[in-house]
Amino acid sequence: MAIIQQVENGQIVQDTSEASGSGSKKKNVGNEMGQDQFLQLLVAQMQYQDPLEPTSNTEWVAQMATFSMVESLNNMQQEFAKQSANSLVGKYVLINDGDNGFVKGKVDYITKEDGKTKLCVNDKLYDIDKLDTVVEEEYYLGSVKANEFHEMVKLLPPEQNLTINDEGLVKSAREEYDKMTDTQKKFVQKEYLDKLRALEAKMDSLKATQFTGVVKGLPSAGEVEEADRETLAEYTKQMDKAKELYENLTDSQRKNVAEETINQYNAVKEAVDAANKKFGNTTGEEDPKDEAAALLQQILDELKAQNKNNNTDSSNETDESTEGTESSGSSSDTNVNAEN
Repeated sequence: MAIIQQVENGQIVQDTSEASGSGSKKKNVGNEMGQDQFLQLLVAQMQYQDPLEPTSNTEWVAQMATFSMVESLNNMQQEFAKQSANSLVGKYVLINDGDNGFVKGKVDYITKEDGKTKLCVNDKLYDIDKLDTVVEEEYYLGSVKANEFHEMVKLLPPEQNLTINDEGLVKSAREEYDKMTDTQKKFVQKEYLDKLRALEAKMDSLKATQFTGVVKGLPSAGEVEEADRETLAEYTKQMDKAKELYENLTDSQRKNVAEETINQYNAVKEAVDAANKKFGNTTGEEDPKDEAAALLQQILDELKAQNKNNNTDSSNETDESTEGTESSGSSSDTNVNAEN
């Protein structure tokens, strides 16, 4: 049966009363007479008995029966300990490894080594005497998840050194925490959660400041309305950058942006959209379809011009051929007249 331990601030609460009780129990067990001690006393009694008043056979039989009973109880105790150890296979445990702290993991198998029962946890053998706690799977996973979260937070810079480039790390740590169950979150230590919240607040402020700086660099609505097509294209690029930043802001980050900045952003955005619509282009750039149509028309014009030149050359050749024929005819007539 698994042992359920109370968790506070990411730490398993140890019950001192149970610990002291178990310690006293171990002490009593150590003082109990075992099989070897009983046999030694029996042999000593036989060796040093009074020869004038030797122990009767009945007494020897009673003592041998008692010895057999002790032996049977010892065997039963060993078998019970073996079964108890075997029941730990597949369970999640905490091993007190002395100066190395607590080792967490699942018991893979039980083995005997040098007459001692050992547990294999994380591919390493530990004496069963070092077993501290047996926990349910959810408790174990909670401890593992909390440790992973703690390591992620440790990688984050201190609040005074935080930059916008660290946004991905802060976001990943928050996602890791939000994926935990309520039970797993109990294992998270307060200092790490407080650090994450402080960094998130600082990141909200940095993102809001970044957006505000971009909006201040935008032209006024009047400048947009008076801009020509080329200038409008530049203004549109600036507006696209501001728009991308604004859409990526979270709700908490937008709350850090002044209302005046939001109003300026919206006014310039409307002016840019209206100006691009007036020029017949909502993006401020040449429409790819228009460019393709213009290129096709240019090719057609060149083909027409080439065909026209070819037709002109053919016509000239035909005229020259006709003139040559007529000249030949005239020459023949002259020769006939001469003969006559």
